[in-house]
This record gives sequence, C-alpha cells and structure tokens, in this order.
Amino acid sequence: MSASSPTGLLRRAIPLAIVLALAACASVPDLGPLPQPKSLGVSPNAGQVQLDASWWQHYGDAQLNQLIDEALRNAPDLAAADARVRKAIGAAQQAGAATLPSVGVNASLSRMKQSYNNGVPAAFVPQGLNNSVRATLDLSYEIDFWGKNRSALAAATNELAAAEADAAQARLTLSTAIASAYAELAHLYAQRDAAQQALDIRTQSAQLMKERQQQGLETLGAVRQADSRSASAKAELLAIEESITLQGHQLAALMGAEPERGDRIQRPAINLAQNITVPAQLHADLLGRRPDLAAARLRAEAAAKRIDQSRAEFYPNINLSAYVGAQSLGLGLLTKAGSGIAGFGPAISLPIFRGGQLQGQYRVTRAQYDEAVANYDQTLNRALQDVADALSSQAALDGRLSAQQESLAAAEDALRIARNRYQGGLATYLDVLTAEDSVVASRRSLSDLQTRRLSLDVALIRALGGGYRAA
Repeated sequence: MSASSPTGLLRRAIPLAIVLALAACASVPDLGPLPQPKSLGVSPNAGQVQLDASWWQHYGDAQLNQLIDEALRNAPDLAAADARVRKAIGAAQQAGAATLPSVGVNASLSRMKQSYNNGVPAAFVPQGLNNSVRATLDLSYEIDFWGKNRSALAAATNELAAAEADAAQARLTLSTAIASAYAELAHLYAQRDAAQQALDIRTQSAQLMKERQQQGLETLGAVRQADSRSASAKAELLAIEESITLQGHQLAALMGAEPERGDRIQRPAINLAQNITVPAQLHADLLGRRPDLAAARLRAEAAAKRIDQSRAEFYPNINLSAYVGAQSLGLGLLTKAGSGIAGFGPAISLPIFRGGQLQGQYRVTRAQYDEAVANYDQTLNRALQDVADALSSQAALDGRLSAQQESLAAAEDALRIARNRYQGGLATYLDVLTAEDSVVASRRSLSDLQTRRLSLDVALIRALGGGYRAA
C-alpha cells in the first residue's frame, strides 16, 4: 500500500494532529504540590491484639446478643446506608462503561424526494417519493490516551469502597449505641435495687420509731419525719421504674422496632461488676480498621483521581467510530447485493477556549481533594483522641472502683453499728439516718462507676472500630 493511500495518510495525520492539539490546548493551572494525608505507623506488636467482630458476645448476655442481631437486620439507619452502597455500585458501573467500546444498532425508514438540481443529471435521479432505508451496526470507542476514563473509574471504585465503609460505620455506631443503652438499662435496675434497699431500710426505721414512740421514747414529730423519708424513698423507686420503661423504649427505637418491643426487654443479665481487661498494648495502627477513618482515606484517594480526570479534560479527546450495514432506496433492495455500506475513522476534539470552564473545574477538584485530606486528618486526630480518652478514663476508674468498694463496706459496717447503738439507747435516730444515707449513696456511687466501666469499654470498642482482645 502506498504512503499516499487513505490509510497511509491517516497514519501520518493522527500523530501530527495530536502534537498540534497539545500545543493548542488550554493550560492546566499550577496549584502547587498535593498535600498528603497523615499516615498511621504500623507497630511490630500490633499482632498481639486480635480483632473481635462479635465483640458484644463477650459480655455473656444472650438478650443483648439478640437485640443487636435484630437491630442489624431491621434498623432504618442501616437500610439508608445500604441504599447509598447500591447507589455507589451504580456510579462505578457507569464509570466502568466509559472504558469499554459502545455497540448499537440503528435503523431508519423515511419517505424522501431527491432534488433534480443537485449536480446529478435528472435522468439518473429517482422520480417522485421513494423509501430510503438504512440499517447499521455502529461501534464507537474512546481511546483513553490521558487516563480520563480510567481515573474516573478508579475514583468511583474508591467512592464505592468508602460507601461500604460508611455502612460498616453505621453498623458499628448502632451496635455500640445499643450496648451503651443496654448498660444504662442494667444501671437503672441496679439503681432500682438500691432504691428498694433504701425503702426497706427506711420502712424498718419508721416501724422502729413507732414502737419507740409507743414506749414513750420518741416524739410524734420524729415518727412523722421517719414516715416522710419512707414515702420519699418510695417515690424515688417509682421514678426509677419509669426510667426503666423509657430506657426500654429507647432501645426499641434504636432497633427500628415499636415501643412495645422495649416493654418485652427483661432485666439485663450482664454483670456490671465483671472484670474488664484491656490489652496492655493498643497501638495506633489498629485505627486503620476504623470504618469512618477508612472511608475518609478512600474519599481522599478518590478525590486525587478526580484531579487526574479533570486534568485529562485539557488534552485532546480521540474517538474511533465504525459502522457496517446496508442502505437502499426501497425496502426490497436492502438485502440485495450492492446495498452494503461501511465506514471507519477517528474523531479528535480539543479544548482551546471555553471561558475558563476547565480551569474552574480543575480548581474545584483540587479544592475537593484538599478538603478530603483535611477531613481525613481531622478524623484521624479525633480517633486518636477517642482512644486516648477511653484508655485514660479506664485507668483512672480502676482506682476509683476499689476505693468506692471500700467505702461501701465501711458504710454498711457503720449502719450496723449505728442501729445496734440506737436500739441500746446509746445513739440518736439522727445517727441511724445519717448511716442509712451513707449506705444508699455508696451503693449508688458504686453502681455508677461499674456502669461507667462498661460504657468506657464500649467507647473503646467504638474508638478502635470494633472489638479487641489480647492474642
């Protein structure tokens, strides 16, 4: 084939056209180097801590397991997160389609009359109205020289992974919220026990006062004061019962269930006094599995690919198109020999002047990347703080729990001594009331600290992106 043939001319024209196009293209703004996200150093001792996907099961409460399982199946928040994942799947599928050839079938039928004055002798022009028929198989393909479509696909793939991480974060948030609410329910039951004990103590004290008043050893005013304290304890017990009911409703709402589901929640079997052990070494690299941190990192990577996609818009766009089929005047001739048609050729388009549209879009994508990196860094800082706060609070809580247990034991001894002395006439009733208040306050404080320990364990699980245990 000679160099002057159409194919030879095409081979020489395309490189020349590309060179000329690159010279004529709009210029890419220089916005400086890209900021890099902060990195998490990997510790050599990270393997000493194992992940625990079903972390809530180590609390040993079958009802808690059931509540979280129900929530993970039915909660509206998870349905919304799942919908966002499906949307991201569709977007990634669309982006992937741009990297593949496009094939289609076109067919047309029209009635037309040709001009007799169009450079063709009238004797050779079909007379009157005729059927013009065309049927072709069309193919088009964009040659992705500059990686625009590949970058768009990579960005969409990262955005899909980020949506999946968001869904995992929604599951983590929901499960830890239920565990925290469940711990509070256990706390309310413990508070109810303390209130019931306070009511029993004050009822016994009121009865003792009545007996002493009948013996002439106490005044009626002292008896009425004891009755008042007993009634106050009963009112407080009823208030805690109300809080237990409302806490059940809150759990049902978290599960995406009706309030009646909360009424069927029994007293938690979880042991607030259980010993919760934290691994001696928890390294920052464990945060890499935290879903919100992974999502932020993936969005930063997607934004970087969007910059590449936007930069490619400044360069020539080359499309190859081809068709093969048949065309005729009259439907009956369409399948006859000589009706075949075919064509092939490239099309090159290049941006020269668009009024700053491409430069503006490039600045937008760069700003979106900078924002995504800043969001990732902020999420990382918050994650590190969450872990540090939970660990610091847990370390401080151990000493407080030990001291509070000693305080309760001492208060119970003091109450026993005060009641014995009062019955023997060696102490006043005020001494007994003071000792009673001390016992009730100590029991409630201990319950508060035990619940706090469980809540801090859940907070650490949330901060680390899931359960943990020593290897």
